[in-house]
Amino acid sequence: MVDISLHLLDLMQNSARAQATRVVLKITENREKDTLTAIVTDNGIGMDEEEKRLALDPFYTTKKGKKVGLGLPLVVQAARMSGGDVKIESHPVSGTTVEVTFSLSHPDRQPLGDIPATLVSFMAGNPDIELSFEYAGDQGTFSMTSSQLFSQEEKETLGQIALLSLAEKRMRAGLAGAGFRPDGGGVIG
Repeated sequence: MVDISLHLLDLMQNSARAQATRVVLKITENREKDTLTAIVTDNGIGMDEEEKRLALDPFYTTKKGKKVGLGLPLVVQAARMSGGDVKIESHPVSGTTVEVTFSLSHPDRQPLGDIPATLVSFMAGNPDIELSFEYAGDQGTFSMTSSQLFSQEEKETLGQIALLSLAEKRMRAGLAGAGFRPDGGGVIG
């Protein structure tokens, strides 16, 4: 994967496959600690200890017709290449939390990528899942939920494509107000 946002999309899609009705993505950039942390939490079916262990094996997958499951192994590799790590907390029936930490200034850290486009892509493919997003950086914060992005009038009068376009525009504006670069590259220097 070429950027972190694609790893996050894969983690959120894992949540959707785990029958989650709510997915929370939190991204925190902290220059003082030199960390970039992304946490994906869901209320899906969760995993037991054996499933958590197997989830990190690239030759294990629960997807029918697939022989490999590279999502989690690739995010672990990306995090470790940049001086970070991955923590997985999961219990059957109570959901899963995956916390990925990167060294913010490490030369091998992948770029963050286009977070608004990633979130819109997830929302488009999973309209019945409540998405909550929070960004916190040294210059500000931005948060939103998919159910609160639109007025009732907008929901009634706009089609899905127009709503998704409006969602992306509102996310970009909110992130810019929090000091996040509009190109998805992280905080403004």
